[in-house]
Amino acid sequence: MEFTAPGAGEFPVLRRLRKDLEIGLGCVSCVPGEVDSPEVIVARVERACEHVARERITLNPDCGFAPGSGATVSIDEVYAKLKNEAEAARRLRGG
Repeated sequence: MEFTAPGAGEFPVLRRLRKDLEIGLGCVSCVPGEVDSPEVIVARVERACEHVARERITLNPDCGFAPGSGATVSIDEVYAKLKNEAEAARRLRGG
């Protein structure tokens, strides 16, 4: 589920999902040239946690970096985005 761009999704919708589902939260922007900091990613996840249990969330980039959209994201930029996503996950786990 995408949550990095305004209008892509609103966190309250998470409350309507079945309790047995895990959620792949789109918390990393797929926009070329836009590398979210770990702090921004953590803030997005914390907002989602207001609506769904933290244990049900896995972190994902929006759109898998937009395959098929024509947007070109360099491998170095993808690495930076995923590195920040991993750091955000560490912080959210308290490590």
